[in-house]
Amino acid sequence: MNLPEQRTAKGCRLSWRDEPLHADDPVAAWHGVLKNRGLSETDSFFSPRLSDLPDPFQMTDMGKAAERVADAIASGEAIHIFGDFDADGVNGTAILVEALQATGAKVTFSIPHRADEGHGIGVEPVRAAVEAGCKLGLSVDTGTTCFDACSAALELGFDLIVSDHHLPDAELPAAFALLNPAREDCGFAGRQLCGTGVAFFLLMAVWKVMGERGSRPEFDLRQLLDRVAVATVADVMDLVGANRVLVYHGLQRLNNEPSVGMRALITIAKVKKAVSVETIGFYLAPRINAAGRLQHGEAAMRLLSTHDADEAAKLASELDETNKQRRLVEAEAFKQAELMLGDAEILAVYDQRWHAGVVGLVAGRLARKHGRPAAVGFVSPDGAVRVSLRGQPGFHIGKLLNRCGEHLEGFGGHAGAGGGTIKAGQWDQFCETFALVVADQAEHASDFLQHSIDGELSLRALHIALADRLARFEPIGRGNPACSWLIRDLHIADRRNLKGGVVRLKLTDGSSWIDGIVFGANGMSDAIEPGLTVSVIGQLQKDEWRGNGAVQFVIEDLIAV
Repeated sequence: MNLPEQRTAKGCRLSWRDEPLHADDPVAAWHGVLKNRGLSETDSFFSPRLSDLPDPFQMTDMGKAAERVADAIASGEAIHIFGDFDADGVNGTAILVEALQATGAKVTFSIPHRADEGHGIGVEPVRAAVEAGCKLGLSVDTGTTCFDACSAALELGFDLIVSDHHLPDAELPAAFALLNPAREDCGFAGRQLCGTGVAFFLLMAVWKVMGERGSRPEFDLRQLLDRVAVATVADVMDLVGANRVLVYHGLQRLNNEPSVGMRALITIAKVKKAVSVETIGFYLAPRINAAGRLQHGEAAMRLLSTHDADEAAKLASELDETNKQRRLVEAEAFKQAELMLGDAEILAVYDQRWHAGVVGLVAGRLARKHGRPAAVGFVSPDGAVRVSLRGQPGFHIGKLLNRCGEHLEGFGGHAGAGGGTIKAGQWDQFCETFALVVADQAEHASDFLQHSIDGELSLRALHIALADRLARFEPIGRGNPACSWLIRDLHIADRRNLKGGVVRLKLTDGSSWIDGIVFGANGMSDAIEPGLTVSVIGQLQKDEWRGNGAVQFVIEDLIAV
């Protein structure tokens, strides 16, 4: 049977993720998914092991970098860490500081201020590190395009090792070593690591070098995996290969032996269930990012590296309050942006009142609400307008920025997000080009609105045994999506509206029943009234609330019949 041709309530067309799969029982559904994903019951995919991680010395420049760090530790040299202010940058800074200090090394760090300095390593921080007596610097989640800083380090006799994951330019900076899987001559771990992941592999290499010299540190690097996992998820990396191993074991650490700072953050966030990828994305990462958005990333870094429970509780509380403030600032800026835009078709707006840390979030909200790209800017201390852009499926922000490049001083981005600085006096010209490119991309945007499904099930296949087996795909996320299923022609017998915009449905095919649950019924509310017939698309999960082997179908989209 072919998939329905009509679009879903969210405007998507259905497509098969792999080969067509129709199943009337749980065993057929499970075996079909395994076959389509090229797996078996005993596949190592379902039992990730740290021993499966690739050899860190396969990364370009790793041998040189690890030997230099080991030399610095042995000779008592001071080491400076150049971090970044987002969740990846502060977690990476934290693990480097904690691990290197455990060897007895003297370690200092610096994190740039989002509004005043922006991303990257500045020349002044390099000079300051040299003046403080440091001869070795390590970056994390930054540095690949910091040509001036690397050149200054070379002139000052300061060995700067860059560890990063962002795309390099055609020319590479004059760093002592450049650890970046995205290098054309590298490709380590499938180019999938976040900045913290690269830093973790550097530590693995350093520990191995020191072990070969007979001085391997007693510090167990596995203690750092909770922060590696949080950074990987927060930076939305593909959860495959090395990342799957790191996040799998990092989640175990978060749930059983979290670091002092992570334990405090989990407590203040009131996380009641087991920590998961979803928990990190919705509860932990926003609180870590809040520091860098509104104040300074240093507070988050100190939380993530402290061993003092009282200090951790205090810092976690501060981050929680900062996150609450961030929500208020974001909501106010969004309200003002909506008023300023009115009925305008073009979602491009800036205001000197808006905080640098929330314009990207506001752009994301505008894009989701209106279904097309948005550009939202703030005015920097030097009077320049800096914009953050967010898109929607079917649009490509990186290509959009390239088309607008003549009106930008500097810019960068990928499919879903990006940003840049508007050239002086060219806001109107930028908006005109922005409008033209959005219109061009909109002509074909709907072609990309697809929802891939793993199979079509009957209600007879919805069994706790299948839900248990599907849970083995965890951790799920980008690159390793949850299994999505189509169930046709279900009658809605009952609807209950719960707190937080959650809707619970009773669904039947005339002989069997299933509980359906909708988290946020935007665009679907009118189609899920009792008495209607729908085909639903979503995930089969255990119903933890009811327990006793109950299952529920989490409805992500539907087609009215």
